[in-house]
Amino acid sequence: MNKEELLEYLKQSEKSMQPSDSIEVVPFEHGTKVLYYHKNQTKPYKTRVYLAKVEDNDLMK
Repeated sequence: MNKEELLEYLKQSEKSMQPSDSIEVVPFEHGTKVLYYHKNQTKPYKTRVYLAKVEDNDLMK
């Protein structure tokens, strides 16, 4: 899935999102953060975090 497809999927799956809202996808070491912003706002109204799959052995280190 490319970035445009991901953004379109997130827009369609989020019921509280308005057409004027924006989404920011922020990758980080252990996954991805998705921030939802209302128009002209600097603080996100919703944040979702998707963690990368980690092997059980990696958690024990």
